[in-house]
Amino acid sequence: MSESSLDAGTSPADDLAHAEHRRRSLFAAADQLRFAGGGTAAPYAVAAETGEHRHGERRRAQVLGHLTRLAAREQPSIALAGLREALDQGLDDRSRSTLLAMVAAIAARTGHPDADALLRDAGTAHAAAGDDSSARHLALARAARSLSHGDLPGADAVLAALDPDAWVARPDATSIRAERILVQLGLGRHQDARSATAADEAASPETPTSGRLTALDCLRMVAVGELPEAGALAVTALGSASTDLGAEVRALLVAVVAEVHYRRGDHDAARAVLRGCLREGRWPDSTMWTPAFCVAVRDPALREPARLLDRVVADLHRSVRSLLPVPQFGPRLVRAAMVVGDDRAARRVTELVELVATRTPVPLWHALAAQTRGLRDRDPDALRSAVDGLRTTAARPALADALLDLANSPRLRPTEAWDAAHEAAALYARIGAPGDQATADRRCVELAATPRHRPPVDGPPRTGVGALTPAEERVAEVLAGGATKKEAAGTLFVSFHTVDTQLRSIYQKLGIHNRMQLVRAWDRYKARIG
Repeated sequence: MSESSLDAGTSPADDLAHAEHRRRSLFAAADQLRFAGGGTAAPYAVAAETGEHRHGERRRAQVLGHLTRLAAREQPSIALAGLREALDQGLDDRSRSTLLAMVAAIAARTGHPDADALLRDAGTAHAAAGDDSSARHLALARAARSLSHGDLPGADAVLAALDPDAWVARPDATSIRAERILVQLGLGRHQDARSATAADEAASPETPTSGRLTALDCLRMVAVGELPEAGALAVTALGSASTDLGAEVRALLVAVVAEVHYRRGDHDAARAVLRGCLREGRWPDSTMWTPAFCVAVRDPALREPARLLDRVVADLHRSVRSLLPVPQFGPRLVRAAMVVGDDRAARRVTELVELVATRTPVPLWHALAAQTRGLRDRDPDALRSAVDGLRTTAARPALADALLDLANSPRLRPTEAWDAAHEAAALYARIGAPGDQATADRRCVELAATPRHRPPVDGPPRTGVGALTPAEERVAEVLAGGATKKEAAGTLFVSFHTVDTQLRSIYQKLGIHNRMQLVRAWDRYKARIG
């Protein structure tokens, strides 16, 4: 695209009206290039404008902001190639510093082997001639690097220094907010992520980049178990003709839709959604689809022909970013690896989850590390630890999965396994996952059918606190603490009916008849065990 084509018919006077007309024409031409498949040429065309620097800092900021949005909508390979070509333009030093930081940010997100070198180059350029724009993009690049290595606190600290509400930060405000929300999801601060997404979308509901916030909100819903809502919102976003969704946003929404279908038991619908993305196998573009691949690995019909485990594990070793927003993805990969006997993949994913837990020492990641370790080593104690840890979080699907993993542990007492499967089924029902609920119900039937489900003569006592199952002990603990049955159901993520049934069993085993007697019996028990 020649510069003269944009100037044709305009007055040589450098007034504001001419500058605005030029800017709009330039952006429209770049967008047409992108829609026509010229994603590499679009940043090149826009970057040419920054070399002139004729219209002041405001116009320069607008041009760089549009460059950011063009890159955000493209696949990583196209964005990297386009921005690198743009660096060959006659840029002023400040604009070059900003573009170097943009390139470094994309490289860091995908785990590019040159990411550290690019970050150093961007840092050097910023120190020599940078400004607020290059500082923001350099901070985003450093946060992206921290996220790719599982260092959520490090990313949080870098992003906290950025103010997306500042006027000079407007072109990059959505990128800053999206990264902050991703960090909140990874830290298990789901309510904070929900509040931030609602506030940001209310402030800019019509911006093209708001699709990123919608996709992140869908991931939050998947993480906390708002499955019907997540599926409906993702389908609406994907079908909206008025929204120009970027490639990464579409990939995330596809993962959400497929996850909801599988949880509901609609496997054919999930496969129909996912089959198109299985061809996206070349790095770095495959990193966009890693969340969708993490959904597909649960399905043997998709997992084995496409060798998804190998592809996912290889990309995650470059960047663990895709594991961060949805807690159940890590354990699911280990579970799939154990099913096919791929001990190497199970070990590598477990090591990645444990690495994140080391760098992000919060209850959510400690629990996920215990769950992946318990699955790999077939260790019921680790799985119990995972269940206990996940109870303190809002990650209800991950908790239900951990309960079912515990129920499937071959080294567990059948009575405890049945309790875990029963609780998992109740929790799946609450989050709108009838397909998974049916799986947990089948496990309950299997355990109930075995003679070992009934306590042996020399087994645990039939009366007293020692006769209580682990699930009944949890109910007794909460109710003795003063909670109502409804409150106990909410705390333990089970149904009211489950709590009521277990309470009747508790009364029978303890030989009591009311709540006051339960409190006294539990106090005596606690005093006895110290």
